[in-house]
Amino acid sequence: HQSGVTALELLVTMSIIAVLLATGIPAIKNYNWNLRLRSAMDLLRSDLTLARGRAIGDNTQTVICPANNPQDCSGSSSWQNGWIVFTDINGDRSRQAAEPLLKRSGAIEFLNLTSSRSRRSLRFYPNGSAPGTNTSIVFCDTRGAVYAGKIIVSNSGRIRQVTGGIPPTENCP
Repeated sequence: HQSGVTALELLVTMSIIAVLLATGIPAIKNYNWNLRLRSAMDLLRSDLTLARGRAIGDNTQTVICPANNPQDCSGSSSWQNGWIVFTDINGDRSRQAAEPLLKRSGAIEFLNLTSSRSRRSLRFYPNGSAPGTNTSIVFCDTRGAVYAGKIIVSNSGRIRQVTGGIPPTENCP
C-alpha cells in the first residue's frame, strides 16, 4: 500500500493557500498600519497627560513641543521627529539649561504628525488648562485621511483621541 498525494490534490491545496494568502496579506498590512498609528497616538497622548499632570502636581507651567534635539523646541508644527516635555520656569515657552527636561520622545517612523501652524507648542498651566485655541495634532500614513487619527487638546486641558478617519479637508498628505 503506497501513500502520497496526487498532482491534482497538490494543485488544489496550493490554489487554496494562494487564495488565502492573497486575501490575508492586505488585511495583515492594514492591521500593522493601524497598530503603528494607534501606538504613536497613545505615546503622544501619554506625554500630553504627563505634561498636564506635572503642571498640576508641581504647580508650574509645562510645555510639550516638537523637537529635533533634546535641548529645545524646533519651532515647527511637525511632530514626527520627536518632542520634548519640560518645566517652563520663566514662562517663555523655550527650554533653558536650568529648566528640567521631563521627557524626550524619539522620531515616529512612517507617519506624519502635524499640528496647526499657529500652535507649535502646547503649554499647560498649574490649573491644568491649555491656553490659546483648541489644538489638533493629526496622524497620517500613506493610506490618507480615511485611516487618519488625531489628538485634540481643548482650552480646559482635556485631551481626547479620535481614530477611524478624519475629514479629507484636514491636512493629511
